[in-house]
Amino acid sequence: MREDTDNDGIISSDSARNSFTGPESINSLINQFFGIIKHMTKQFKRGISLPITIVILAALLMGVAFVYYFLNKNSGPPIPPDETLIKVSIPSPDQEIQSPFTIKGEARGYWFFEASFPVQLLDESGNIIKQTIAQAQGEWMTEDFVPFEALLTFSVPKDQKGTLVFKKDNPSGLPENDAEVRVPVLLSATEIQTNFSETGNLVKDNPGLKPGAWYLVYEKPGDPALNAEIKLNEDSICQIGSVSQPCQQIALEAGDRAAITGWETNGVLIVKNMVIQKTSAQMKTVKLYYYNSSLDKDSTGNVLCTRTGLVAVNREIPITNTPIQDTIKLLLSGNLTNAEKAQGISTEYPLQGLNLLAASLNSGVLTLTFDDPNNKTGGGSCRVGILWFQIEATAKQFSGVSSVRFMPEELFQP
Repeated sequence: MREDTDNDGIISSDSARNSFTGPESINSLINQFFGIIKHMTKQFKRGISLPITIVILAALLMGVAFVYYFLNKNSGPPIPPDETLIKVSIPSPDQEIQSPFTIKGEARGYWFFEASFPVQLLDESGNIIKQTIAQAQGEWMTEDFVPFEALLTFSVPKDQKGTLVFKKDNPSGLPENDAEVRVPVLLSATEIQTNFSETGNLVKDNPGLKPGAWYLVYEKPGDPALNAEIKLNEDSICQIGSVSQPCQQIALEAGDRAAITGWETNGVLIVKNMVIQKTSAQMKTVKLYYYNSSLDKDSTGNVLCTRTGLVAVNREIPITNTPIQDTIKLLLSGNLTNAEKAQGISTEYPLQGLNLLAASLNSGVLTLTFDDPNNKTGGGSCRVGILWFQIEATAKQFSGVSSVRFMPEELFQP
């Protein structure tokens, strides 16, 4: 394209018309406008009358306004980029929320990894006070929007502003794959009182009920067949025999009796506590190895940070096809009794975010794969050594395990 200019840098009319069509047309037009002002000022000095100069400048200004309107009238308000990836329907911005609270929305399938993504709750100072997991409510391996839900329980000392952070699950760990959406909320310091306390049977995949969901079937006088869908989160505690542990770390079995205390809303039961009575009565005793520093000191009283300080405590777990995983997960929950703590037994478990993903045994080598999104397995050599020893000793009680390998390999390294 030929671009003609006069001696004052003014673009000719043909070039100016073409310049209006580019992506930077407005900036170009404004620059030309100021160039024309400069040009007219010089012409005024050369003898053009002031009224003529004012009329020309006014006409040019109206032209700029017209072109700006023409180029933008059909663009509409910009669509927030977050809305193309994730839409949060509950809560709405600045909504007051009380614990427990159910979060709902929908996100593109690639926002999830293995049907979930993390959600953080920040207090008014920006500190993380709660982390939970949003679960897909349908097939997540798609580019379409997938409904999700998350259960949130929290505690704050006073009513205050807060922020929910919906983070794209990023298994690669690469910063360029990170993304998040923030929703401001108002946090209530008052927890909703539990309104449900019933005993019944655990069922799954019964006719007429949601496939894949767990239900408590119970009865009341005059109502012999009531049911409520069970929802668990990281604060739901289950007791089997004398052992209490997070419900998410145990395998529920259809037909077991359960006494549940929690919150019922719209036919959904959020579990606070659940006491399970195994109808099969098939349980086994396992050992969890924790640490007692008083048993691991030299003659001068220095802690040696060796396997000498390991102490076994007995626990009962249901008999399943994954006893090693079940036992390691129970170890990671770190549920010591008051009596065990009084004996000097301690542990840093649970570590925030640490999760056992898989276990495989091959030729005597047990490979344990973990997710440690918050890098809680690192630290000084004494600390990481004790964390390592506890898992290793717990795993080696099982027949066929001669050595233990952690994946990724950078876990439990000083």
